Amino acid sequence: MTGRWIAITGGDAAYFDLMRGCVASIRDKPEGRDVALGVLDCGLHAEQRGWLSGRGAQLVAPRWDFEFPGRAGCSEAFKALTARPFLPDYFPGYDTYLWIDADCWVQHWFAIDLFRRGAVRQAIAVAPEIHRAFRHYRHAWPEFSAVNGAAFREAFGAALADRLVRYPLINAGVFAIRAGSPAWGAWATVLDEALQRSTNMTDQIALNVAVYERGLAAEALPSTCNWPVHHALPAWDTGRGLFVEPSLPHAPLGILHMTIYTKTVPSFDIVQIGGPDDGTTRPMTVRYVPPGEDRSRPRTPEAFRV
Repeated sequence: MTGRWIAITGGDAAYFDLMRGCVASIRDKPEGRDVALGVLDCGLHAEQRGWLSGRGAQLVAPRWDFEFPGRAGCSEAFKALTARPFLPDYFPGYDTYLWIDADCWVQHWFAIDLFRRGAVRQAIAVAPEIHRAFRHYRHAWPEFSAVNGAAFREAFGAALADRLVRYPLINAGVFAIRAGSPAWGAWATVLDEALQRSTNMTDQIALNVAVYERGLAAEALPSTCNWPVHHALPAWDTGRGLFVEPSLPHAPLGILHMTIYTKTVPSFDIVQIGGPDDGTTRPMTVRYVPPGEDRSRPRTPEAFRV
């Protein structure tokens, strides 16, 4: 892979603790020490901006890129969603753009490499939410389809919702797109349509419609490249000292995504793989911690296990 590329995240002051972990997880890897970093500043405090600038991040305040009903009621942080189809305008001069949500962190660099490679092969590289360990693969399908089906219906009507809710949901939290890709315009067009009717998960819903209905070519990467923790807790490989998929063969996870309520839960009972404690659980944080720091935490009562 050649060419200049940039990793971009964004959010407001309330998201900074997660954003700090996201940025640190990139910078603590040998491959990420000199990577160009961009941040959509949607309301960060001065000291937070200073921390990010000290890690080499370029901060840009996004504008409202669309006119839509209900915009006055949206927070400044919503701009981080609507600005995504316009990243080359905010950070010009790069050949490839990799977006990573602030509530994600990079555990293993293979995921970054696959997103970059996928952006060369197709108009956009994404990771659909499909894996044999995920809750909605089995017992949680009614919940999953109800939540996402409602978002599809609000933006595009019942007929399309009934059709697309059966497809693997494309997660918009991590993606890679080349500078000249048709994905930017295709996503922006569909997002504009959707925002006229709804602000419920609209950026992600619009991306799914662009791919599944409008013919946008997407390279579908494995869920290990963008692991939504609320779908399935990872396991912990004691020998390798990293999070892995809970199902055999326990492949390493590249990016962990602190989706929904997993952002705030201090610890989960994580199954241990290998060693004398194989098969037992240990309360651990699944958020980013610096290399070598102990992940053990006091047990969080009522935290889900599967």
